Amino acid sequence: MTTPAPFSARYYRPLLAQGRWFSGIEPGLQDMLLDQALVLRPAVNERLFSRGEAFNGIFAVISGVIRISGFRGAADSGKEALLALIETPDWIGEMPLFDRYPRSHDAWAETDAVVLQVPAPALHRILEQHPHYWRDFALLLTHKLRLTFTAIEQVSVLPTPERVAYRLLMMADRYGNDGLQSRMLNISQEQLSQLLAISRQTANQALKGLEKQALIRLHRNSIELLDVPGLRALVAAQG
Repeated sequence: MTTPAPFSARYYRPLLAQGRWFSGIEPGLQDMLLDQALVLRPAVNERLFSRGEAFNGIFAVISGVIRISGFRGAADSGKEALLALIETPDWIGEMPLFDRYPRSHDAWAETDAVVLQVPAPALHRILEQHPHYWRDFALLLTHKLRLTFTAIEQVSVLPTPERVAYRLLMMADRYGNDGLQSRMLNISQEQLSQLLAISRQTANQALKGLEKQALIRLHRNSIELLDVPGLRALVAAQG
């Protein structure tokens, strides 16, 4: 089971303020979320929520990596479908807040992590008392929809090397969190192939090609971006 971390949620406010969504909401809503948040430390491979479960709140990633996935076939015997690897300061889990349906996917701790959980009852109270905050949560959802539509478009129009480069850039840009950029991506070649729905061999060939161009450097279970402008130029050339 998850156990409380040693600091209160307010301790992490400066870190969360680096994120696009949290920094854009009113200070009053920031205060309410932090005052109601639980600070949890999920261990590696511990689940935050499961497909089919009732809505249990939204989560902010403070440290570590959270894996969003589903299964092709039965969960106990099917193949896992990796959808995203989420890092600080992203928020996840908001969709059932709107449609009131059960969870559509699983969220696992890929590594030992620290996360904030704002429980569902607290969110419902906030929105009942301050209905104008619905727009803020809608922006959290629509930002992800935009990213999803763009990713689908790239899958349709880009050759495989450029698709790989584009996904690496998305991860480096922390999925649209302005001003944040990571040069070292904590992702294996196998995971990258799952995200792009291509074979590991195809992903490896594309990555080797990018490495040969001195755009990236491959490490064990991580990928280092050496030339971000060069990667952007590669993708733009196919635009």
